[in-house]
Amino acid sequence: MQRRDTIARRTAAYVSLGQQRYRVEHIADPALAGISDVATLGDKIIVLRRQSPQLIVLGPNGTSLETCVELPQLVCGHGLRKIGCDRLAVTDMDGHKVIVIDGTLNEVTRMDCNDHPQLGRPFNHPCDCVQGPDGRFYVADGYGNSTVHIFSANLEHLRTFGEPGSGKGAFSTPHSLLFDAKGRLCVADRENDRVQIFDPDGNWLSQINGVHRPMALALTIEGLLLVTDQTPRLSAYDTEGNLVGRCRTFSTYGHGLAQLPDETIIIADMAPDRLTLLKPVAAALDI
Repeated sequence: MQRRDTIARRTAAYVSLGQQRYRVEHIADPALAGISDVATLGDKIIVLRRQSPQLIVLGPNGTSLETCVELPQLVCGHGLRKIGCDRLAVTDMDGHKVIVIDGTLNEVTRMDCNDHPQLGRPFNHPCDCVQGPDGRFYVADGYGNSTVHIFSANLEHLRTFGEPGSGKGAFSTPHSLLFDAKGRLCVADRENDRVQIFDPDGNWLSQINGVHRPMALALTIEGLLLVTDQTPRLSAYDTEGNLVGRCRTFSTYGHGLAQLPDETIIIADMAPDRLTLLKPVAAALDI
């Protein structure tokens, strides 16, 4: 029996974060199998695959597959984050290193331990890397260690803070990190169900509770802190740590987050593996 077009077409889904409403779109492609994280360079979407590490480059809004770059120097790709205007930090979880690549996706430098992972020292299965406002680098050494390492702009190891535990400043799988709109370091302390907030030297300031196994962090153009967790959901917080919006995500894990210049939010979803785009609808909600 022939189905009417109105039945056959899939109804669009919408979510909201605060007053902003978004249309939900999914990009599912075999090339995204094993997706781990996502970042943007201009209006292009860069996807990191975990096993057989690769960078997949998609055109604006994920409309086309532009190129695929192999990363043979990686063992297991985990984190991908934009640093500066045109560089990306790629974290190799099982290769115990972070490589920095330029806008042509070529390696320009790296931080590593020469294949000698150590407890409490860089590195031991790291998760994510971010560059601070002053040029220093911060690495969440999350699976083998429960620490954050600070490096100079010249990649010299300066200090390490954190230890295994659940108290202030301790971690259990620091999984993602970034600097917020106030220049504070936010760390997704996954197994402790919180996001801890520090000054740039690693001194504890505060924390956000009420998240379940936080996975990924991103900062919107407006300065809201976005957090995915394993509920699964996406939460938005203002600079005071107040929850201002929340919605469900559409796979088991939102493992990576980024935002395009047009304010589209991109989620690197796992199980099923795909990209989810939250595209802002022009009219805000009346509330």
